[in-house]
Amino acid sequence: MSLSHLSHLSSAQNKSSLAGLLNRTVMYLPTIHPSPYPPAPVSSIMTSFDLNANAQESLYLAMRKFCSLVLSQHTSASDTSSYIRELLSASAKDLDPKLVELLVAVVPNLCQTWRAASLKNSPSPPKLTTIDWRVSLPRSQTDSSVSTGATLMLNLGVEEGDGEGRKLQLEMDKAGVDTLLDGLGKIKDQLNKAL
Repeated sequence: MSLSHLSHLSSAQNKSSLAGLLNRTVMYLPTIHPSPYPPAPVSSIMTSFDLNANAQESLYLAMRKFCSLVLSQHTSASDTSSYIRELLSASAKDLDPKLVELLVAVVPNLCQTWRAASLKNSPSPPKLTTIDWRVSLPRSQTDSSVSTGATLMLNLGVEEGDGEGRKLQLEMDKAGVDTLLDGLGKIKDQLNKAL
């Protein structure tokens, strides 16, 4: 997808409409959108641009690519401005210089907001906080002195990324415990080699 389709952004009325459209586009970057057509929140802003369906599709795909490329740089606002100029001069030579300057003025500030929101909303793996266990020895119904097979009841306390804790209860037979311990042994060996 060529970034030259960003030329349709010249229909943007002002900085705020351009920022709104880019913000909505970035909201959908992490999702796998089933079609190239813009999602409704993006499309609703594009209606003011007076574009046909094909132009909306091309613009949306170009904006996704542009925003992804800019966000992947992890640079300061001034470096982002330079990167945008270089990117557009190489990929969209026919872009109106006023539009390039508008993008250079708007996008670096938006990038800081996008990155902060991404960090705030990114999932983090749960952390193990407590571990407790007991071995259950069920007895045979016909002979109370005969055990039918021990099971391990494992209770894990985990803390989610949002700070909320929850309990996870697992039941394992001897084979499951052996598999778990074998895996933990391999993890320990690998960590010892790495450290």
